[in-house]
Amino acid sequence: MPQQVPKLPMAAIAIRQVEKHTGASRIAFHQMSLLKEAGYRVVVLAEKANRDLIDAHGARLVSIWRWPFKGSFRRRWFDRRVQVWRKRHKPSLFISHGDATQADVVFMHNCVHLASQRINGISLPEEHEVASVHDLILSSGGNQRVVANSWLMANEFNRRYGIEWQRLEVNYPGYDETQFNPQRARSNRQDTRYSLGVADDDYLIGLVTSGNFKKRNVAGFVRIAERLDERLPGRCRFLVVGKDDAVAYQRLAKDKGLAERFIWRSTVPDVESIYGALDLFVLPAHIEEFGCVVIEAMACATPVVVSSWTGAGELLQKDYPNLIMNIDEPDAWASQIESVLTANTNGLGTELASLAQQYSHRQQYEKLGVLFKKLTSSEL
Repeated sequence: MPQQVPKLPMAAIAIRQVEKHTGASRIAFHQMSLLKEAGYRVVVLAEKANRDLIDAHGARLVSIWRWPFKGSFRRRWFDRRVQVWRKRHKPSLFISHGDATQADVVFMHNCVHLASQRINGISLPEEHEVASVHDLILSSGGNQRVVANSWLMANEFNRRYGIEWQRLEVNYPGYDETQFNPQRARSNRQDTRYSLGVADDDYLIGLVTSGNFKKRNVAGFVRIAERLDERLPGRCRFLVVGKDDAVAYQRLAKDKGLAERFIWRSTVPDVESIYGALDLFVLPAHIEEFGCVVIEAMACATPVVVSSWTGAGELLQKDYPNLIMNIDEPDAWASQIESVLTANTNGLGTELASLAQQYSHRQQYEKLGVLFKKLTSSEL
């Protein structure tokens, strides 16, 4: 009689939406591969997912029916269905991406309370759709480990929820080095600039984001542009890339007499060409829990200046603290931007590209593997 092969232990990942174009999804796909390599059977529980990509990473998808109405109950419904599945199947390791309670390890990707305070100046109500679930997850205590995308997030979780430091980890998201690198980004630099209507002797300063112009402080960018135009009259063009309603910000630029200096574009698939066309990337965000756009721009050898409320700015703190600015000082921003533009930006860009390489997908994949070994040790 043939010997029966022992069944591998199961690891489950709960994430409501897992697709290739978000930072959370990218981390989840890395986790699938690492857990597979570690000898687990990997199951992904999700409402919306790219089944082909999950299959390609050696995992199996369990689809959770999506509650059709918006509100906090939708997220609680997901958690309830996940917990029913968990009790039935009893995985050896259970990972949540901020969508399920009672997990062994929780990977968090945003700080909704802090963001509301920073952006709108108000606290979120207890029944808020996302906040209510985050509060439940992060207040649960026990031996649950919490992984944040930056120290900015980790400090918030420690302060707001009293999570002990021994339960907190920081794991910076990485970037795709095959897409974001100086060679690819700058191969059509001149053509890209011409397509944007930028002259050879113009400085092009850009704010690139997926959207949410209020959070990323596009209004602040316009005010910085006003101060910079006073310092370098007619020398600068300003580019905003992102998917959001730009009307109010375009009106502000017009009121400042800068309508002709601004260029507005929606999100583009080959965003690396935009980074390569810039002379400087800025992100004066009210809050950015990490900010993958910052490290992408750096990887393309484009100098950056970011707000002190940007998680990715932590990568600059040691060697480039002058590239991190207080959010409410447009004159200081303009002064620093002028200094960077009129210095040897090629040299700075090359240095930042070298720094970014330490956080490529490949490097972060290896670091995540080390983190998983630690998290899945007997300490759990």
